[in-house]
Amino acid sequence: MNYDRYLVVLHGGMGVKQRRKVMEHLASIPDNEERLILATGRYIGEGFDDARLDTLFLALPFSWKGMLVQYAGRLHRLHPGKVEVQVYDYVDSSVPMLAKMHDKRMKGFKTMGYEQAT
Repeated sequence: MNYDRYLVVLHGGMGVKQRRKVMEHLASIPDNEERLILATGRYIGEGFDDARLDTLFLALPFSWKGMLVQYAGRLHRLHPGKVEVQVYDYVDSSVPMLAKMHDKRMKGFKTMGYEQAT
């Protein structure tokens, strides 16, 4: 797989024109091509829509279930050929506060019907 061919980066400090250009590039990627979107939560959250997404890597600490529903919900939009979604949740469990936030996310995942892989 050649993910860097269609790497899309969204981050703070991007101007409106630059973000619009990146979003146009994302929309232009053919459905049959792999894509990698690297984004801060602010840019992949509310208002973001790409039904082709099927995998999410959570690498930021948060515990609010509403945010979890919003992020994971991006994956559940119907798209031809999508058969399953996966979420990878990273945690530094040696930091008590981060471990507690992770535990809350795990409860949220369970209420959303996710199964935890081992």
